[in-house]
Amino acid sequence: MDITRPVQVKEGLWWVGDALKPYRLQCNPYLLLEGGSAVLFDPGSVLDVDIVMENVRRIVPIDKIDAVILSHQDPDLCSALPILERNGFKGVVCCHERAAMIVKFYGLKSEFYLVNTNNYRYQLKNDSYLNFIFAPYLHFPGAIMTYLTKQKALISGDLFGAFSDNWKLFAEGDYDEAMKTFHEAYMPSHENLEPVMRQLLNYDIEVICPQHGSIIDTDVRRYITILRDLPCGNLMQPVHTSLFEAGGYPALCTEVLKRYFALYGSKEVRQVFAKSEFTIDYQEKALKKTSLPAEQIWDAFFIQVVQIKGMPWITVISPLVERLCQQYNLKLPMVFESIIFNAQQSQDQANLRIEEVESMKRQLAISLKNMEERVVRCPITNLYNQGFFDYFITQEMKKYSKDNQSFSIMLLSIDNLSDINLDFGSTEGDNTMKNLAYVLKQSSKDNLEQNFRLEGGIFSVYLSAVSHKEAIDQANRLRTTVAESELFIVPVTISLGMFHSEEIPQDRILSDEEIKQIAIQTARFRLKLAKKLGKDRLVSDSDQQSAAKAAYTVLLVDEPGIQRDIIQKSLEQQRYHVIVASDGLQARYLVDQENPDIIVSELMVPKLSAFTLRKELLNTPRRRKTPFILMSANKNENTVGRAIGLGITYFFPRPVMLVELLGVIGLITTRLELAEV
Repeated sequence: MDITRPVQVKEGLWWVGDALKPYRLQCNPYLLLEGGSAVLFDPGSVLDVDIVMENVRRIVPIDKIDAVILSHQDPDLCSALPILERNGFKGVVCCHERAAMIVKFYGLKSEFYLVNTNNYRYQLKNDSYLNFIFAPYLHFPGAIMTYLTKQKALISGDLFGAFSDNWKLFAEGDYDEAMKTFHEAYMPSHENLEPVMRQLLNYDIEVICPQHGSIIDTDVRRYITILRDLPCGNLMQPVHTSLFEAGGYPALCTEVLKRYFALYGSKEVRQVFAKSEFTIDYQEKALKKTSLPAEQIWDAFFIQVVQIKGMPWITVISPLVERLCQQYNLKLPMVFESIIFNAQQSQDQANLRIEEVESMKRQLAISLKNMEERVVRCPITNLYNQGFFDYFITQEMKKYSKDNQSFSIMLLSIDNLSDINLDFGSTEGDNTMKNLAYVLKQSSKDNLEQNFRLEGGIFSVYLSAVSHKEAIDQANRLRTTVAESELFIVPVTISLGMFHSEEIPQDRILSDEEIKQIAIQTARFRLKLAKKLGKDRLVSDSDQQSAAKAAYTVLLVDEPGIQRDIIQKSLEQQRYHVIVASDGLQARYLVDQENPDIIVSELMVPKLSAFTLRKELLNTPRRRKTPFILMSANKNENTVGRAIGLGITYFFPRPVMLVELLGVIGLITTRLELAEV
């Protein structure tokens, strides 16, 4: 059998684990293909996820998996989930609600399917069902198993698992002893285990697929009965039995030997007792005889073990030894008492450091909190920054989609911030933004309002549970408060663009991300328009947009004629605000009066050529960055060279191809928009 590849357990059911990792606690993920559905059980940990994904892909692509079933929340069986998500998994995560509360802390993005709220069933695409069996406190409050009716298979989670240094995919020989060791250590009590095992005896089970250990495909009912009758856990009650009737200390040592054989194999056990006072029957796996007095056997047996194999062989067997001592009313062997003493001593030493550790944790928490604040806040204004704004709006849009609660987004900027920076320096510019942040905080009515400082000099105010009129009133109050404030070095005004949720289109279904983009882009466009309309303005609806035609002004410099009229009308159809100059002098005047965003000019216009106009603009700091597009029927090597020397990137031959001109202007306005907001 090649266990480096997927192994078919039953029709449609595959083991897809990693057989090469040398762990005593083997992890077993399983994949079910049935009725057009693909279901992965307990996918494993970050240590073996690469092999598991490789094996799964041999059968089905990761993005075709419909569901992952988690028997409980431990990292050995589900910490691989975030990696599966990054590799294409888009299905649901099926588990108990109690497990989901913890599993989410692995950072999952997938939707949970809570089995306890879905009648402990999951429907496959062919309308058949996976049936879940609740196994509370075995060993987690929300533990579940899955019964596959068609395969007569039980995906059992931690139940029926085992420790072993000699792991085999399918259970052999003394697997029951290895299974007992695992359950004695991890299951809380016989009272929890017994009723679940009795329930399993009512199922038609041909194969048990545990998450640890080996697959049980023979004598299934015997293994269920073993666990049904197994004393286990810290909660078990001692039932005293006569040691003499049980066969004395040799019988107890034989029970321990059977466990060691199951865990480590005959070769390792032979190393322990090869030169000792104990004669072992390796075929029967029993203590045959010893020359020691009866009262020394129990202690000497474990002293021999610890001398050869060390404390790991003692700690692994301690649950069994503790149970035997309780059952036969014996003292623990000296080796085990030393474990308890050392553990208590270590605990006492640890207690002395608890306060120091707790103090360090508190300081670390404070440091982490401060670090988080630095990451999400603007260092100048202490308002939340662009990154947190994007995250916050995304979450609010999800709430809107769920609850339909109204909201408004305002974007605003200081109209004369660049003048303040130029006249008084950047330090005073920063102080101006700090003072605006203070005004925003003072104007906030309650926790339904949130303020942000975005990239550049842009601020945002988010209002929730407000009507459109209430949002407009709040924006106008804020605009007036800023204009009348004496906090600033010189009087300042703000321009605002606003979007309200009642403007969201209702004629089609929009995703949360689409709603977010509509809201922000509309507010951004209206802010630009508010500044164009004369500053100290609020633009809150589309009527104002239509009145001003557009937020971007294009100066078209060309002699009157059909070609100019065609260009002008085409730009206006694209919602640009177009102003026209018939000569260079008129163009220079309009540049000063209208402050256009883009200039499109014929080279040979009367009174002042386009090259001369461009030179003058380059000598004016506020104008030198204005995009300049040139047109001419006289486009040749000489004129192109002069244009390049003046920083003119776009030079179109006439007659102009309109689609190309409009495309370039569209690219320029997109860059301007990104630069300003």
